[in-house]
Amino acid sequence: MKTQVRKRVGLWATLALSGVASVVILTQGPSVSAEGGTAATAPPVLNGRADVGAKLFDRSDCRNCHSINHQGSEVGPDLTQVSVRRSPEWLRAFIYDPEEQFPDTKMPRFPWKSEQEVADLVAFLQTLKRPVNREAIRKASTSSVEFGRALVTAFDCRACHIIQDGGRPRYPNLTHIGSKIYPEWEQEWLMDPQKIKPGTFMPTFGFTEDEAKAIATYLDSLK
Repeated sequence: MKTQVRKRVGLWATLALSGVASVVILTQGPSVSAEGGTAATAPPVLNGRADVGAKLFDRSDCRNCHSINHQGSEVGPDLTQVSVRRSPEWLRAFIYDPEEQFPDTKMPRFPWKSEQEVADLVAFLQTLKRPVNREAIRKASTSSVEFGRALVTAFDCRACHIIQDGGRPRYPNLTHIGSKIYPEWEQEWLMDPQKIKPGTFMPTFGFTEDEAKAIATYLDSLK
């Protein structure tokens, strides 16, 4: 009888210890995937240093292709509002290896010493942006055309496109786009470019339906 009791106590102790070990593995050890492999550990988040990035921007001669506040080269997009159009994660991935993101891009891959340099450069680019207050723009606009014009200016669509007498010739001229496509199609494109053309370089701005409609209405008025 005593022998049976000791066996049961020993079994309970073993099970209890196994449970504790399992908890320790799940909370402290590497995660295990459903397929039986070990899941990759997430890379550490790098904090960019804007002052270092500004020096790197100059040292890398980024102005040979890009402009700031539309002052500089017209080979690539103006970068003033680039961090409004793109997330920090997107910018880091693209700057680190442009061709991996877009095989047809003319943006070269620079010999970065580390990913920290890219993080520093992105931090600098973020200091250039002018925040966009969509609701204030909406309230200050007296018509849909005016609302659309203000949004085009705020998001700096001329960083990539020519619109009337300003902009960059990198992508389609939008001055007469209204004579080529319907405003309804333009509205859908503005709301989700990737849905219409997966892999396009055009960013998704997160426009609401009325914002996209206002921009399409403004562009249509130029034809």
